[in-house]
Amino acid sequence: MSRVEFLLEKTLSGWRGWRTSWPDEPRVVRELLGGRTNRSFLVKSGAYQAVVRINNEDSISLGINRHQEIEILSLLQEFDFSPKVLFVDSHTLVSDYIEGYQWLESDLNAPLNIKKVTKIINKIHSVSLPCHAVKRNYLSYCQYYIRQLPVSICTLEKLFFDELLHVAAAIDSQTWAPVINHHDIVPGNLIEATTGLFLIDWEYAAFGHPEIDLVRLHGLSDKISITEKIFFLQQGLDRLWSLVQS
Repeated sequence: MSRVEFLLEKTLSGWRGWRTSWPDEPRVVRELLGGRTNRSFLVKSGAYQAVVRINNEDSISLGINRHQEIEILSLLQEFDFSPKVLFVDSHTLVSDYIEGYQWLESDLNAPLNIKKVTKIINKIHSVSLPCHAVKRNYLSYCQYYIRQLPVSICTLEKLFFDELLHVAAAIDSQTWAPVINHHDIVPGNLIEATTGLFLIDWEYAAFGHPEIDLVRLHGLSDKISITEKIFFLQQGLDRLWSLVQS
């Protein structure tokens, strides 16, 4: 039995400990394909459905802080754009299955949809952070990714890395109040359901710069206060993540 099979079976067998009133033990309907990091499965019990996510065992190398993800999800449970968490531990996450239309790139580029996502981001920013919240240090975060890469890539990308670290250090040195950031607002993480728009997959969330999610959505729009440094940092983090994944 593989690690994923073992954790899936273990999680399903403990269904009575989930935050549900399901009548029977859930069964696996199918694996949900398309995820880049974890393995996820649609499960069902009667009319109820949920997603069981088996975390990537190499989450630390990918810069994922599971403890912080759980904390942030708990802060967002009162909102209608975040799936409800039914069960969570260090290896798995069980949440409501959001049935709806998964956005494409063209959907995220539509002006009306940009307004919808901006509204969600503003709600996220309104959440009061716990007193122990640790502000993201973007320089350290970039360095963590770079240290994992082979020398050949570091040599090839040296000019880019040097500029990225310089920009990250400059942003860290500025005065700004952290907010909850999703850090991965891409079309595949947006689902339009009959009850509204949902933002899923919060594993890269952190207490970060208030403009980092907005710049992914708006680019260098004149309508919002985003600097070129924030834009470069956001694009650079995406590039670093891709290099680590390759």
